[in-house]
Amino acid sequence: MKAYLLNRRGYVAEEDIAPFKSDLVDDLMLEPVLQSMAKNDNFIYTQCRNILLSPMTDRENILHRQSALRDAIRNKKTILSLYATVAEVVTDVTNFRSTNRKKGNPLPAVRVIQAIEQLDLLAKGLERLKTEIVNTYGHFTGVIFRDFYDDFLKEFNTDFVTLVHEKTAMLRAISEGGEIQISGSIGKGLKADGFVVNSLSEYQPKRKFDIMESLFATKVHKNEIRISYDDLQLNRDCLDLETAGLLHVASCFEGFSRELIKLFDSLRVQLAFYNGCCNLHNQMINMVYPVCFPEIVNGEHSIAATDIYDLGIAIRNLKLPMVNTITGEDTLLYLITGTNNGGKTTFIRSAAIAQLMAQCGMFVPAKAMTTQVFQGLYTHFVRREDSSMTAGKLEEELRRLSRIVDHMKAGSIIFLNESFATTSEREAAQIAEDIIRAFTENNVTCFFVTHIYTYAKKAYDLHYPRTQFLQAEITTEGERTYRISSGEPGVTGYGMEMYHRILGD
Repeated sequence: MKAYLLNRRGYVAEEDIAPFKSDLVDDLMLEPVLQSMAKNDNFIYTQCRNILLSPMTDRENILHRQSALRDAIRNKKTILSLYATVAEVVTDVTNFRSTNRKKGNPLPAVRVIQAIEQLDLLAKGLERLKTEIVNTYGHFTGVIFRDFYDDFLKEFNTDFVTLVHEKTAMLRAISEGGEIQISGSIGKGLKADGFVVNSLSEYQPKRKFDIMESLFATKVHKNEIRISYDDLQLNRDCLDLETAGLLHVASCFEGFSRELIKLFDSLRVQLAFYNGCCNLHNQMINMVYPVCFPEIVNGEHSIAATDIYDLGIAIRNLKLPMVNTITGEDTLLYLITGTNNGGKTTFIRSAAIAQLMAQCGMFVPAKAMTTQVFQGLYTHFVRREDSSMTAGKLEEELRRLSRIVDHMKAGSIIFLNESFATTSEREAAQIAEDIIRAFTENNVTCFFVTHIYTYAKKAYDLHYPRTQFLQAEITTEGERTYRISSGEPGVTGYGMEMYHRILGD
């Protein structure tokens, strides 16, 4: 059985569209988000990080996950209980296997016993999970979790669990002196092959009458051949056959156990993600932060969001930062200028986090959002000075950008934050113009925060097509509002600001 909680049936793993994961975590300040999802559970942290940094391009699968997550949020306590049950089973099996592994390579008979014990442990785990599912049946209204419940109860019905317990009990009894009747054939190299378990019988202490009957049977069945174990070679050969038979039995049970372990491992990963999402959703709701499930449209160059905000800063500061609005129908370039510390980086970070979460099938930090599916998601933020760098900052920036371009394809989105600002204004303007033109000509959407006034002013005067010019607002008294709105690019930077403040107009 397979659980399809994260991905729909028939879904094929996609190409990685966000390959530079450490850059995403650093540039978008995702660590506070991941910590909120994990709540000190390292396994949840790892799985949420893996899934959050693996956005999808399959719209149907995004909607599938959205539907499952809506249902999970409506049943947060049930999700937590299911995850705890599955995690406990996986931990028990992992500890059991670890203990046996430390004992070294076991004898065939011991390996059979270990296989029996592991299967028995898994059967008890199935019973615990089944009890949890029966007790919460009907809690979920969405089709995805309902289908999983129905498939599980159909696959692991009462007869199945009873049968597993019966067989493990019988094999345990056999390990204490019963018999296994195995047939086989001679394969390549005169080695035993084609084993089949014919019958299992528990240990029965022989009475005197049974001994007499066996002696009588020996005389009656004249065609029966009995092998004397006095012959050492025959003894060795028989032991080899016995070993091969026991290993065959062990492999049968181990193979079945592996399938059950795969199911529990898969469930643990999927439920960990939904548990993490529920944790994050709880925190956002408790802090009264806007949250919504975005509408995923088929159109191109379409991003619209109301009251969008930087989730990382909101969690870190325990306070809702300034919210903004994005209206981007048929827009390829968002050119953002304005004074330092005016909210520009926070703005593009909020857009990037929301798009990343949207393409993972999650809710987003906004009151409302409509967006398309992009074929790649990249960030290129300015880095702090690093004394260990072997090249200049501009060279380091261009190398990182070149690495991104090598992976980029049409229909991607990139978030540039103060890129190319480490060289002269004239040279930076030329670099920016060439690179941004290449992006737009190849259908790549770009959010670009820049202080390169020469480039921004030229783009505005020439009315660059499919471009929005945005600016960090500042009052007439020079106060920052941290709101981003439409506006003509202006000369910005600390230098001019300090000049006016100290020397006046």
